[in-house]
Amino acid sequence: MPLADRFDGFLVDLDGVVWIGREPVPGAAEALRALREAGKPIVFVTNNPGKHPAAYAKRLSRMGVGVVPEQIVTAGMVAARLASEADVAAGRTVGAFVIGMPALEEMVTEAGARLLERDVAQEADVVVVSGHRGFDYRELLAAKRALDRGAALVATSRDPTMPYPGGELPGTGAVLAAVETASGRRAEIAGKPERHLFEIATQALARSFSGNGDEKEQANWRVAMVGDRISSDIAGGRAAGLETILVLSGTTSPEQAAAADPAPDFVLEDLSGLLA
Repeated sequence: MPLADRFDGFLVDLDGVVWIGREPVPGAAEALRALREAGKPIVFVTNNPGKHPAAYAKRLSRMGVGVVPEQIVTAGMVAARLASEADVAAGRTVGAFVIGMPALEEMVTEAGARLLERDVAQEADVVVVSGHRGFDYRELLAAKRALDRGAALVATSRDPTMPYPGGELPGTGAVLAAVETASGRRAEIAGKPERHLFEIATQALARSFSGNGDEKEQANWRVAMVGDRISSDIAGGRAAGLETILVLSGTTSPEQAAAADPAPDFVLEDLSGLLA
């Protein structure tokens, strides 16, 4: 029996699982289409906040995997939600200083916060941190000034790297380490392995089950988290009460998988292994 048949639905990571940089992981699109054809609901979950869910949905659709934005949960959208909930005086809009890509800035404003430029960042109620290639000392200083004045600190993840053809790139965790070191503060994490992203993703999966006419009680659903990183995908899936499937197409080597703590329930070369 194929491994996929043991499960009612899946949470599936993107970077390192479905694609690496701009390149699709071989066999990933075919495996996802087969899961969809078998009636397996899928919600995609990513710590990468570089694009809106709608943009990720379009990219998946170009690969032949048709999804709607509501089936994609990103750490960026979760961080934007957390930022908008920062504690401020009644009737006042949250002021946010964002270190990250333009899409993250847009999501923060769409969530209801007021975006602050670097020269007035010290007035921020919340600092939102994510990795981006333009990070520099001026951003670090602006974040420190805001945090020294009492701003909240939210980050999309602690992932130190992200998979990329030719070698991993520094990730949000590398940028966040500088901010936390300079400020002496500890960030609230929006993405995996923390609960916030998993709560939203499992709610989205529940809606997919309902849309399929599946009346099974939620407690009886058998759902797996599929990812390539032990510290976020596997640890987060376990903490959320899910079974976990580690794929070796991204950041984790076979040796690291063998020594993993927490250990995944299953280890596969890539998504194609779900159909074997």
